Amino acid sequence: MTTLLAFFRKILRRLGMILFPSAFKTMSVSVKSSNTEVTVVETTGSIHTLDSLKEEVMRLFRYPCTMRRMVAMSAALRIQYKAKLQESEACMLPSYCHALPNGKETGTYISLDVGGSTLRIALVELHGREAQNPMAIKTMASFKIDEQIRRLPGTEFFDWMASRIQVTLEERKDTWSPDETLPLGLAWSFPIEQTSHRGGKVQGMGKGFACAETTLGMDLGELIEAACARKRLNVRVEAIVNDSSATLLSQAYLDPATSLALILGTGTNAAAYLPTASMGKAKFGVREQSWFDKADRVITNTEVSMFGKSILLETRWDELLNRQHQRPDFQPLEYMTTGRYLGELMRLIVVEAVETGELFDGVIPDALRENYSLDTEIMAKLEMDTTKSMKNSIAMIKKAFGLKKTPSLKEVAFLRAAAESISYRASAYMAVAVHGLWALQKDSDINPTTPHGTPKTSIACNGSVILKYPGFKDRCEGFIRQMIEAAALPGGTSSAEKVVLEPTNEAAIFGAAVAVALADAP
Repeated sequence: MTTLLAFFRKILRRLGMILFPSAFKTMSVSVKSSNTEVTVVETTGSIHTLDSLKEEVMRLFRYPCTMRRMVAMSAALRIQYKAKLQESEACMLPSYCHALPNGKETGTYISLDVGGSTLRIALVELHGREAQNPMAIKTMASFKIDEQIRRLPGTEFFDWMASRIQVTLEERKDTWSPDETLPLGLAWSFPIEQTSHRGGKVQGMGKGFACAETTLGMDLGELIEAACARKRLNVRVEAIVNDSSATLLSQAYLDPATSLALILGTGTNAAAYLPTASMGKAKFGVREQSWFDKADRVITNTEVSMFGKSILLETRWDELLNRQHQRPDFQPLEYMTTGRYLGELMRLIVVEAVETGELFDGVIPDALRENYSLDTEIMAKLEMDTTKSMKNSIAMIKKAFGLKKTPSLKEVAFLRAAAESISYRASAYMAVAVHGLWALQKDSDINPTTPHGTPKTSIACNGSVILKYPGFKDRCEGFIRQMIEAAALPGGTSSAEKVVLEPTNEAAIFGAAVAVALADAP
């Protein structure tokens, strides 16, 4: 019965296209920017068949990815970055960390990485950049933060954290004395109004956490220290950083050319080492003059996900995703580049492809009816299968989508083409955003070099998409290099600049420890 309905639906749709062709016109690219030169292309009958939709998807997602357009978008983003450096409470936020490590910092530290679903605790040793093993984890434990833990009220959540710290340290009594005060670094993945290198006021945490409801405005460092004291643990919180800043610090400890960091997984963010003089005074809140006397530059949490509106070109599927989102226009870059949203863009294309009647017999699989029900991992698996037969992909799609009928090679080839197009543009847009930050540093006369004097910028990177999605990192890095060359002035030297995306290992854990070491430095 379902197949018969799909057949009649297809016939009616074809008749409609013949009798009323204007009703099936689509706009290939939606552009709302005066900062980039763009041609808007109108296509007629672009969803007649699966093949024509496939061609349209490939064209629309690759359309923005020329060097001319990408360089123009980067320049427009840089204007946005500069504006937000002057006044914004939401992005371009200076930390209290005004120095990068010199690689000579040593010591033993406790590192905490607190995320939405996991608490990780490690005892970290820093041995120095020149050592055979510069950074080492002596012991590490991971604890799930389930719904029950999220609902712990007030200080009970911090008591739970302290008890987990106690359990972890008990396993390595040989490396520390109960009488000594252990310095602790914290990578905190939630909003905080930072008031010092080691403290800040708790803000709403979201994600179902109840502890902030009664600790709102209290000092985060003091809350953790008090909870540890109740467990008779001598702990002092010496540094609090966010995940992007921790990633930058962890790689800068190993490579002095590091001045940027990129997180690209479920979401995205970036940190940049920028001059304090490039920021408006209101950005810094109330700080001691002694801090400004030492702080020529500062690690800045860019919240880069919020940038790109009216600059990054959108397709109709982007517009649909944005309209259906709980917070439209809140994170334009994130909606087009990250693990949470790439799969949803793919799902929206699948829904449209089903309407042609040629994909899945015109019936949307139950597994894809809900928003965000298509996992980005499925896209990655499709791209990894480069065989002509696509045997593994056909089996994978049948199982993942709960299909009763085995999909055809044509159907799965369409899905792979869509996945490749979406991820191709995502890597290009991420390159545009990073190139804009790199160029912003050049505006500020920041030009890190390697010890041997070769011009270079190392960009520390972390996150499942940038590190694990097939080909994503290399493609993104390639785009950045091409943009540097394309934007270079004739006879200039900037084309010689080397930019490298450096994968990081346990960045939050190591970065928190490095932040403590910097706090200890004279």
